[in-house]
Amino acid sequence: MRLLSIFALLFLISFVLHDRGEDQLVPEEPRDEQEQEPLEAPQPVSEEDFSGLIFKQPYPVGHFDFEQEANFSIIDQEIRNLIVDWKKDDSFTMSNHFCAAGYAFPRNPQDKRRGRPKKEVVVYWREGRTLFRWTGGNPEEAKVDFYHARSLVLSRSIPLDGNPDGERDVSAQNDPASDKARIGQLIADCDKHGKQYTIEPFTPPPRGFRQPPPPTAPRPAPAPRQGANPP
Repeated sequence: MRLLSIFALLFLISFVLHDRGEDQLVPEEPRDEQEQEPLEAPQPVSEEDFSGLIFKQPYPVGHFDFEQEANFSIIDQEIRNLIVDWKKDDSFTMSNHFCAAGYAFPRNPQDKRRGRPKKEVVVYWREGRTLFRWTGGNPEEAKVDFYHARSLVLSRSIPLDGNPDGERDVSAQNDPASDKARIGQLIADCDKHGKQYTIEPFTPPPRGFRQPPPPTAPRPAPAPRQGANPP
């Protein structure tokens, strides 16, 4: 009788242990999708918006480091020549401040020069109150003569105070893209992304390094023909 009781007790203990093991092996039910922690989505890359500046479509696609490109590397000489030549005054006797920013435009699919997107540098002359849209110069010509660095002087310009004399109005910006708000945004973009230049007073070189040709002797007046005068 005692032996049966022991067997009964052992059976009961094994049954209880087996039942607990099954409870532990029951798989956990998946949580509702709303309860699951969301995966961190990658942040979208922000693109600069140039539509609020002075440019027409197609708008630039970004900035570029113009000092590293040959045709823009002579900017120091170009702006010095601009100071000397722009208004025919003595601006070179005082300090002048410039801001320059490079803008790269999308490639034109019809352009045969593939791999060379259009680029330009906007130069803001603070004292001159003028913007210049510069497409670059020729460093080789600039080595020959200081005044050969004239591409910035002859580039399209946007006067900030109007242009009463019309002498240099070659900007062709007679549309809303040249209003004060857009110009102000461009200057702010230049201050943020561009490069600053301070040109202290300097003495420009002589007007060209080539000697002018010697003056020719005046020709004598032709002798009057006989019979040309009335008696």
